[in-house]
Amino acid sequence: MSDPYVALVGLAEREHALVVAGEWEELAGVDAARRAMLAALPDGAPAGAARAALARAADLQAATTAALSVQVSELRRSLGHVAQGRTAVQGYGAGAGAGAGAPARVDLSG
Repeated sequence: MSDPYVALVGLAEREHALVVAGEWEELAGVDAARRAMLAALPDGAPAGAARAALARAADLQAATTAALSVQVSELRRSLGHVAQGRTAVQGYGAGAGAGAGAPARVDLSG
């Protein structure tokens, strides 16, 4: 059986690659695998190579968290633009024929 700490680093590398690539659908499987790996690790603190592997996994996790933070900020900005556009479109729709009590009409004559 391979070293579980090295396997954990491999999983952290895979997760980071998926986040960078924006392959969100695959992340749930990686999370499930990580939870299973972590549950199987011994309770005691590792030494030597295992400690180095855990340090590498922690570094990868920090980089993944930073990448996710940037992507969440970009998504929020995009959603803000969508909300502004929706508000503007609703404003145009509410103004058409509003004062006359007539149904709203759109001029399609070009």
